[in-house]
Amino acid sequence: LNGSGRSGGARRAATRLETKNYRVVSFNNAPHSDYKRTLVLYRSGFKGEAERLARDLGLGWKRVAPVDGMKRRELGEARIVLILGG
Repeated sequence: LNGSGRSGGARRAATRLETKNYRVVSFNNAPHSDYKRTLVLYRSGFKGEAERLARDLGLGWKRVAPVDGMKRRELGEARIVLILGG
């Protein structure tokens, strides 16, 4: 999800993830566009995968956290949510 406010960020991130062999199920804008930092959020049982994604993107482990506040229907197939920040 693009939370940076920069146009096209989610599409660019999806392309980058696919070149690293990650399966991207969707991309879109975040609910708001003022995230200060990029975050990796995970559904229950997928912490290890989220940590690997954060490592592959050069993010620190402090940017990995459980999904909170998103309903299961909002997540669809997604196991991990990447929110791009500024």
